[in-house]
Amino acid sequence: MNKIIIFLFLIFTANTSAKEISVNITGIAKVGKECFLNITFLNQSTLLIEDINLLIYSFDKNNLFLGQSKVSLKKINNKQPYETFTNVEMDSIKLCKKIKKIDVVVNNCFSKKKKKIKKCHSFFKVDSNKSVISSLEVTLSENRNYYLKDTNKNFFIPELDVSLKVLDFETAKRYKIENYKNGLVVINKNNNFFQEGDLIIEAEMNSIFKINDLNENIKLVKNNKKKSILISLVREQQEKFLAVYLK
Repeated sequence: MNKIIIFLFLIFTANTSAKEISVNITGIAKVGKECFLNITFLNQSTLLIEDINLLIYSFDKNNLFLGQSKVSLKKINNKQPYETFTNVEMDSIKLCKKIKKIDVVVNNCFSKKKKKIKKCHSFFKVDSNKSVISSLEVTLSENRNYYLKDTNKNFFIPELDVSLKVLDFETAKRYKIENYKNGLVVINKNNNFFQEGDLIIEAEMNSIFKINDLNENIKLVKNNKKKSILISLVREQQEKFLAVYLK
């Protein structure tokens, strides 16, 4: 009986690990006038990835932005550990020792046939077993536009009578939104259900990443002859559920 349990456990763990692409930052070093990050990577998924482009953003303990890195991993083999390093673009080398938080964004992935792989970021996880710096917090973000400047427009949603903006770094700072990297921010509103600075994270229990996600859920609700839509939002760091009437 014990042998059967062990056998089933091994099958389960094998299947679990087969779905993951692990990544972590295992070292920070000041070399001359430059700051470097050490990166480990292991593809244990079923995806046949050859090239990966990462965007890495560094912060201090208070979430103050310190610098950024662009990393291209080439000729990756499945189940073969990969280790490299990259420099951090920052205003002063003195900031290197202040790095306490790192956010890794999977910009894109390409197959061995040079085809772009959709949603490959969903396979990634931070490999906590590789952590050697206990004071360093490493996270993964799905919103690759979060840190980009001047790429975000306001969108008016007539059914809700609100103007919304996809969450980005500057908007998060403006409205003091913490611990969220995805969603739509209420910029202007004529609807009493919302307040400026509200972060819409779900509609009808579906995660919201971009304007089209919300529009698709509104369309589905209207097609089902419903008069209201269930919205999950964050207001002053508290999540709330609202049934919002459609116009």
